Amino acid sequence: MDRRDFIKTIVTTSVISPFILNQKIVQPSTELFLISEEPHVDLPILITELSRLNLFSGQKFFIASSHPKQQEMALFLKNQGFALAPEKKAEIFIKFVHLLNSARPSFTLVQEGKIRDLRSSRLFSLWKKMQARPETKSLTIASMTPSFVYLQSGKVLAIRIGGRVIERLSLDQSIRRIINTGLGRVILRIEGGQVFVEDSTCPHKICVASSPIKFVGERIICAPNHFLVEIEGRNWLDAVIG
Repeated sequence: MDRRDFIKTIVTTSVISPFILNQKIVQPSTELFLISEEPHVDLPILITELSRLNLFSGQKFFIASSHPKQQEMALFLKNQGFALAPEKKAEIFIKFVHLLNSARPSFTLVQEGKIRDLRSSRLFSLWKKMQARPETKSLTIASMTPSFVYLQSGKVLAIRIGGRVIERLSLDQSIRRIINTGLGRVILRIEGGQVFVEDSTCPHKICVASSPIKFVGERIICAPNHFLVEIEGRNWLDAVIG
């Protein structure tokens, strides 16, 4: 399987990032995305190994949203030497997202907007085992967060293909835009100051299932199409996909 096929298979075919915590926007430099019905088992293994590879660090975790495996996950992480901490003291933030469409179990790491291929690490054997499991709608996101900023409503949307801004649109309009990326097609809609993906040619359509975005720094990514939309403002992260 080549890198493009690998990326199409794993969770970051399309994701929304960063996520919102208690009236704050979190702009993570490193995020781990896990599609699994057993995140309480898989996540401690992944974080421990990524820490060994110096790709992921931190020992204090906070579960940022209601999670179906919340108690089990906290117990497994504590058994691996991690500590549950209040939000302001946490180094790892864990969030659960229920996808509208099922996807194949897998995982990937995104650092500074770039997808990291983990197949050459010890984690490849875990990834192979996960491929044999049934499809699931359970997405767990573990995020390393270097900084917090207060919520700020956005005014301008940047559309990127392959990391390059091709267009900027005002959020003060209602518009439906069909965008051909060269790798596929994405239908984008702006309405009521919010932005969402109405449809996409990507295989899992997780971007379509993602919540609308409206705050500075929020973004929706579709890796198979090398497509990214982001709300611009004083506090926003540049991202390069591909």
